[in-house]
Amino acid sequence: MDFSPTHPQIIAAIVAMIAMYTDLKWGRIYNWLTFPAIFTGWALNIAIYGMPGLGYSVAATLLGIFIYIPFALFGLMGMGDVKLLGAIGALGGSYFVFSVFLYTSALGTLHAVLIQLLNYGKNAFSMLLTSFSTGIFLQKTIKKENETTAKEGKYRFLLGIDIFIATLIAIYHTFIITL
Repeated sequence: MDFSPTHPQIIAAIVAMIAMYTDLKWGRIYNWLTFPAIFTGWALNIAIYGMPGLGYSVAATLLGIFIYIPFALFGLMGMGDVKLLGAIGALGGSYFVFSVFLYTSALGTLHAVLIQLLNYGKNAFSMLLTSFSTGIFLQKTIKKENETTAKEGKYRFLLGIDIFIATLIAIYHTFIITL
């Protein structure tokens, strides 16, 4: 069995790495990165698979976007994360983007708990429980939370890190769903 990454997967990993860098440095994943990556994915899939490749790539782009859009609408993540997952879909395809989503979810959950523990210590879990039981989390957005924690010298939760690591993992282990 060949575990060599494809050229589009390598490009997806490079895009995710750049997104991680910009997320760490400026707290943003920029359009100048995500939109060209989407268009590159579409062009590569046309070159490799012809016009059916374009349809497949566009569908994977939409899958990546639609997976994250509900979270962005509630302010739990930024639109840069949404567009990044769309770009990863455009490059790697549906199975690949779904795998990246699953790995990001697992890594992101652990990452969020770690950030909470680092920032709030023994009060972390009671704060989370209170936030979710009262619905106060709906009044916060990840952008506001990251701005506040940065000003206070606390750790920020940046999903770009998890998306990059998940992309690397998905290159070597993509979930294939069969019915």
